[in-house]
Amino acid sequence: MKKIGYVALGSLLLAIVLFISGTMIGGFSELETLYDKGDFTISLPITKTMDVTKEFTDIKNLEIQAEAGTVELIEYEGSTIKVEAKNVSKKIKLYQEQNTLIVKDSFRFWHLINVTDITTRIKIYIPNSYEFNKVELEVDAGELIVPNLKANDVEIDVDAGSFKAENIIASYTKVDVDAGDARINLLNSYRSEFNCDAGDIDATMVGSESDYSYEVDSDVGDISIGSYRSDGLSDEYSHSGGQRKIEADCNVGSIRIKMEV
Repeated sequence: MKKIGYVALGSLLLAIVLFISGTMIGGFSELETLYDKGDFTISLPITKTMDVTKEFTDIKNLEIQAEAGTVELIEYEGSTIKVEAKNVSKKIKLYQEQNTLIVKDSFRFWHLINVTDITTRIKIYIPNSYEFNKVELEVDAGELIVPNLKANDVEIDVDAGSFKAENIIASYTKVDVDAGDARINLLNSYRSEFNCDAGDIDATMVGSESDYSYEVDSDVGDISIGSYRSDGLSDEYSHSGGQRKIEADCNVGSIRIKMEV
């Protein structure tokens, strides 16, 4: 029975290799042609794409998942939250659930094998000075760009992608990074948590080091907060300062937190 299982697994791996090789030498376009004509009935990991434009009102919470491509938040003079999505999967989740706007684009196989130059791009237009209650931002293998964001709670989770923000104002901010990177040019948060595995986190905090009390826990990673620098070895450190709180936990990655002043 084990031999049969090994043979089946080997056959599956060979089929995957042959499929990827075929797409790289032009087979992908042939498969799409057959698919469009209706002559190809086998289910393939090829998802048809579309463009979408929708507007939403009475939004208090925002949930975004950027699996591939680029998601960008843009401030504008309008009164509603408007979403413009280009070349997104027809399986995209774009809807309002009570006061929460949910935007989740489905993963597409060709982002792994890079057989096309077509890129998913989602633009979310937010009225100037708009304030959310809670914002959850998740980046898998894509890119998420934020200009100005104001909310009571902000949670950022980056897997292997990239997160960039110009300015975030929040009562509570949590940033988790696995193997990707997160950069916040200016963070105004009363309580902040930074957790990094093998990726990188860069943030500049509003005010000066005297405004903050912070706790640091590093394994073999690199953490710097204001005047504090870890020595690259396992280290725990605490600093009692102002009312604002920072917690930083790093495994083998890097967390760099600067002060505005």
